[in-house]
Order: sequence, then structure tokens, then C-alpha cells
Amino acid sequence: MAKAIIAGLLKHGHSSQHILVCAPTQATRSEMVEQFNVRVHQDNCTAAAFADVIILAVKPFIVPLVCEELAPVIAQHDGDKLVISIAAGVKQNTISTKLGDHQRVICAMPNLPTAIGKGLTGLYAPKLSQQADVDTADHLMRAVGDTVWLQEESQMSTIVATAGSSPAYFFLFLEAMEKAAINQGLPQATATKAVLQSAMGAIAMAMDSQHDFAKLRRQVTSPKGTTEQAILAFQHGELDALVANAMDSAADRAKELSLG
Repeated sequence: MAKAIIAGLLKHGHSSQHILVCAPTQATRSEMVEQFNVRVHQDNCTAAAFADVIILAVKPFIVPLVCEELAPVIAQHDGDKLVISIAAGVKQNTISTKLGDHQRVICAMPNLPTAIGKGLTGLYAPKLSQQADVDTADHLMRAVGDTVWLQEESQMSTIVATAGSSPAYFFLFLEAMEKAAINQGLPQATATKAVLQSAMGAIAMAMDSQHDFAKLRRQVTSPKGTTEQAILAFQHGELDALVANAMDSAADRAKELSLG
């Protein structure tokens, strides 16, 4: 995810020399230089001192340790740094506390399509956050896709279920369609192309349309036609309930993984 953000920032005109990547291994640092021509360092505190905006892109269980390490540096700079965390499940207050009660902390939850600049990032900032910090975080994450701002931090688990995990839902559905098409006699290459192109077309229509999903579906569904039979089969299988249960499971797991 960090690579995706760096690539997006560079694509949108940010200078590589204004980006410093801190990584523990020489192999990773060399890869960052070769791939992005950014600055690198092995010391978190040096990186934090360099940056106006610090993006925490580490595993969730490492975040408290990194924050405790950075706290003295942030204090030395009179809190003049914005911290953006993309670590899933780590609450804003946990980060703020570990940073020595540093208040300029925003949490972000980008999804996998961020890697190709088509992502969606859910963001949460406390109500007393500076507007300049909100604008900066929004600008940075828009380099890799679209953004939505949450009114309550508790909504982050729903963003995980709706956007963070959802690419896998679509892959699963495409996989099932591909298998069915092959079982009905299509060659695999033809089945894959038909499924992918149809999915792309449907998404493009939905993005360009002013209609809601239900109306778009009805426009494609002729009475007593082939599409209606497929839709009825989905409905008889209680697709809505199945999807709701899956998303509830994802959201519940996100809450369980939440630290603090």
C-alpha cells in the first residue's frame, strides 16, 4: 500500500526528493530508490524529523511501538507534524496517546485498487482537527483514488466491509461466473473475456448513470426473459441475505482486530 501511495504521489507531480521512505532492510531501501528515486533511511526518528506529513504504513501490531519511538521527535517539533495512519484497526486515540497526546492524527483505510490508482480510501479525523490537516490528507489520498470522510470512527469497520474487503467479493463472483460459463461449454479464454468485459461495462454504466442500482438492474431485466430467470435464481437463493451476512462478518472481524 505504501508503494501505491508513493506511485500516486509521483504521478500527481510530487517531487521524489520530498518523499523519504524509512525501511529496516537495505534490500527494501534499495528497491525504493531504484523504483521511485525517493530518499530513504533506516531510522524512523530521522525520517520523522524530515517530514511535515508522516504516513504510518506498518503492520497494526507494530504501530504502538513505532509511535512510542517517534513521540520524542514530534514533541521536539512542537507537534508541527501531521500523522496519517493506514494501519487497519488501530484507533485514532491509540495513536494520539502513544505519540504523547499528539492531536494531529488522521486515520485512513485504503483498499487494494489503490495500487492502480482506482482505490477508495475511508478517512476519519476528530471533530477538532484543523481543516488544513483534513485538506492535506484528502489531497494525498486522492492521488490513488477517491475518498470518503466518516462522521464517526466506528464507521471504519463498515468501510472495511464495503470497500476494503469488497474487491475479493467481486473476484469471487467473477470466478463463479467464469466457472459456470466454462461448464456450459465456453473455452476458458472466451469465458474470462466475456465475464471481465461485461463487468467493466456494467460498472462504467453505473458510474455514468444518474439512476440507482435497482433501476439499472430493471432496465436490463425484460419480463419473462433470460435475465429475469437469472435474477429470480439469485433471489431464490437469498442473495441479499448472503451478502449482508458476509459484510456483517467482515465488519465484525474488523472490530475484533481493532486495537484500543
